[in-house]
Amino acid sequence: MLHDENLRDEVRQNDYYFLWRLMIDKRYQNLGFGRRAVRLLIDHVKQRPNASTLLSSFRSGQNSPEGFYAKLGFTRTGNEHDGEIEVGLGL
Repeated sequence: MLHDENLRDEVRQNDYYFLWRLMIDKRYQNLGFGRRAVRLLIDHVKQRPNASTLLSSFRSGQNSPEGFYAKLGFTRTGNEHDGEIEVGLGL
C-alpha cells in the first residue's frame, strides 16, 4: 500500500512518498517477490511529482523486515511512528 500523493516534510524540507505496507504471504517469502515489488515501486515513485524520498516503517523484533529494507538501500531516519521505526530511501 503506497500513499501515492506527494507529502511535504516542513522540518526536513523535502517531498516524500510513503510505503505503508508490503505484505507477502509466508509461503512466498524469500522467493524475490517482495524485492521485485519494491524495486518496481521505487521506479514508479521516482516518476511522481517532486519525489525525493520514499519512506516506510516497521516494528522491530522477531521477523522484522529491517534487513530486507536495508538490502534495498533504506536507512533509519531516526523517527518513530506509533511504535514503528521509520526508514527512508533517497531518490
